[in-house]
Amino acid sequence: MANIREEIQEFAVPIDSVESHPRNVRQGDIGAISVSLEAHGQYKPILVQRSTNYIIAGNHTWKAAKYLGWQNIAVQFLDLDDDKALRILLADNRSTDLASYDEHALAEVLSEFARSYDMKGLLWDQDDLDELLQREQFRLAEQAFPTLSSLPRDGGVNPLEQENNADAPTDDTRTAAFFLKPDEFEEVRQILAMTGEQNKNDALLKVMREWRASHASQE
Repeated sequence: MANIREEIQEFAVPIDSVESHPRNVRQGDIGAISVSLEAHGQYKPILVQRSTNYIIAGNHTWKAAKYLGWQNIAVQFLDLDDDKALRILLADNRSTDLASYDEHALAEVLSEFARSYDMKGLLWDQDDLDELLQREQFRLAEQAFPTLSSLPRDGGVNPLEQENNADAPTDDTRTAAFFLKPDEFEEVRQILAMTGEQNKNDALLKVMREWRASHASQE
């Protein structure tokens, strides 16, 4: 029973002594659950209706454990009639559908693992983190740059298109993505606001040009 955490091994039963509920309509990701079980083992019992041995919560954990060849699984038996068991099963599935994330906090937590180059067993990878950071970047820009968040396209030039096609339209823009920690983002916000520019692109260009001029004068 090495796959079951020691704290819940007392609840272990033969894996074939219980079965998936025949009216479970949820389609779980067996592959992802298998990854979690291999990385962490079973850390909470599945819930089973005692009178039928049908699984009420944890159907896909059970399926993933069977896929991995487990002989035992930790179970918490509940004394329920069929109606109550089905209601709990449906409510348990639906409650996960209705859940959401604090994406800012999630990105911070995942970033801690990413910095150590170890995201094993999280079921999140670097691509997921990159998408979170990109969404967070735009969300913060809208909140923290109330007067610098507009992105005018009139007159914007895409240099690559202009280079290859002299007749290309000039109403395109390029977006540069920067991924900053909260304190770094606040520092950038304050610096851009100090320029007095009402547009964040103009503010950024002004800071860059002044830095370049200052750097050139020191050479």
